[in-house]
Amino acid sequence: MQFKSTALLMAMAMATLTTASPISTKRTTDTATDSWPVSGFSVGCSPAACAYKFSVTRAAGTTNPGFNTTCEGSDYTSDWQACADSSISAKIVPKTYPFWEVDVMHTYVTVNQEGWAQALANATVEDTVSKFIVTVYQVEGVE
Repeated sequence: MQFKSTALLMAMAMATLTTASPISTKRTTDTATDSWPVSGFSVGCSPAACAYKFSVTRAAGTTNPGFNTTCEGSDYTSDWQACADSSISAKIVPKTYPFWEVDVMHTYVTVNQEGWAQALANATVEDTVSKFIVTVYQVEGVE
């Protein structure tokens, strides 16, 4: 009797797992060259927080629109902060001095207008570097 009830519970659990479908999918970007140039990066700190400013661009692709925008914010909050182009958000995370993790997120309707996607890119840079590349490490969404 114990075996039958255990087998029944396992079968029910497997049926539940196989019928669930995700609303969105997560995948690693399949283009190793999806890199976004950053220029004019500067960061300055006060006792309260560190402020940053930089420009970032992305070339248009087959499913994504391009962008060219400026981002400004501070590490006072760990939240994403909107850039001049509202489809782009950024944040910086302090690493071991003098390094920073620079994160950029692009949220957009896909080119074919059938879904949305969010591309996440980042780089760790020294605070004296003004030009570098953030590299896409994840794309998620419904296309």
